[in-house]
Amino acid sequence: MKKTFLILATLLLMGSTAFAGGDFDFAIGPKVGYQTTKLSYYKADIKSSFSNHFTAGIFTRFTIGKFYIQPEVLYLSTSNIFKLTATGTPGDNLFNLPTDAEIKLTLNSMNLQVPIMLGFNILDIKILTLRAQVGPTMNFVLDSKTVYDKTYSLNGNEHEIGDVTTDERFRTKTLSWGLQAGLGLDLLRRITLDINYNFGLSSVLNKLDGTVLGNTFDLSNIDKSKENIFMVTVGIKFF
Repeated sequence: MKKTFLILATLLLMGSTAFAGGDFDFAIGPKVGYQTTKLSYYKADIKSSFSNHFTAGIFTRFTIGKFYIQPEVLYLSTSNIFKLTATGTPGDNLFNLPTDAEIKLTLNSMNLQVPIMLGFNILDIKILTLRAQVGPTMNFVLDSKTVYDKTYSLNGNEHEIGDVTTDERFRTKTLSWGLQAGLGLDLLRRITLDINYNFGLSSVLNKLDGTVLGNTFDLSNIDKSKENIFMVTVGIKFF
């Protein structure tokens, strides 16, 4: 974070000179998009991503010469599927599962994400601006829900679990950190397109040691979970 503050201070110092010379620009506007684990140009894939992982919010951009700072506030939903293996003996775990049975659990979350992108205009002509950007992001979990699959697999066979009525769920952290990096385009100086990759710097789940879930499943990988995902957004600059 010290490096981030140093960069911000440098840009603000440059901005005082640029502003005096008239080389300063401010923009604000809405943006919408989606998250995906794999980029695709197929219409069906994009439509599915919009439906299941929709993103909407607002961005501002302070441009100083060729450099800019772009803070954003985004509302987004995420859905993560985890495959967990039952430990212990039947009767001792959550769903009376046999040892080594594998079940799928889905974590659905509503989030408020705040990226602060630091960027540089690589190419800037009248109808097109190509940008490169990187910056930290804060992700606040507003609400989360754990959904249990009604089947489990064992030795290659699928079996019914029946109705799952438990209230046991993942413990999500209120705040997790990430780092985004990517490219952006401005068309006709009004329409923006950003494609960033979010690197999770901290896990999104709290430790589950001593909980019913922790006693039922092998959670060695879950405790290290991080959000690594592409984000594709389109925006309009009002100014």
